[in-house]
Amino acid sequence: MRSPRRTLGAVGLAALLSGSPAFAGPPSKRQSPPGRSETYGTTAVSYYTVDATAFNPYSNAFHYACVDICQYRYTSNTVANVMVAPLHLPAGALLTYIELDYWDTSTTGEEHIDLVVCDSQGQSCAVVQSDCLDTVCSGVPDANGPDVTTYDLTPHDIQIDNAQHRYFLIAGNTTDDGTTAVGQVIVGYRLQVSPAPGTATFADVPTSHPFFQFIEALAASGITGGCGGGKYCPDAPLTRGQMAVFLSKALGLQWP
Repeated sequence: MRSPRRTLGAVGLAALLSGSPAFAGPPSKRQSPPGRSETYGTTAVSYYTVDATAFNPYSNAFHYACVDICQYRYTSNTVANVMVAPLHLPAGALLTYIELDYWDTSTTGEEHIDLVVCDSQGQSCAVVQSDCLDTVCSGVPDANGPDVTTYDLTPHDIQIDNAQHRYFLIAGNTTDDGTTAVGQVIVGYRLQVSPAPGTATFADVPTSHPFFQFIEALAASGITGGCGGGKYCPDAPLTRGQMAVFLSKALGLQWP
């Protein structure tokens, strides 16, 4: 994973949250949201939604209030970025997209969120830089009420590593009267096949085999143990019964 450009060192997440946000002009808008159904495979993008109710102040010194039957949430006694929500995504996923759905009726304020990557202890946090000076923001002139802004995360090459990192979304509003508030944040990601290991599991699938990475991924996931005798038999035909085992294990299929 490429290192985010704004690093916060050992001061940790709390120090990040106490900082003031950066502001910029209005980003581009999109007319309609993407499809958000869960998907399988490595080409389609899946979307993970973090609702407004998931954002809470990191300290009881800060208070929040709601707009429009609590579809939107904002801090009511500060204008700093202090509303935090954890981000839980599959290991190895590549982040491709972030969307801020917000409320903004202020011509002088804005709503913004940060995508933050920390170490496994929640320290050494860094904000992933976006087009709005480190934040994803509604833009100061925007005052249309409910609206949406989006950014492409693909250039940042952020691959989820749940063993070594923790991921957070941090929301902030620059007014404390309910004229700017967070509605939800949607993060898009694409699943990936794990990188190939350095040594082969099966005698007949060496590291030079064109399907080595994918066969190793099946074995490491417990989907197959090969054909016996330490071999995988990559050129052997697959029966319908074997296909059922592969698919059921890979998808974790259940029935009521």
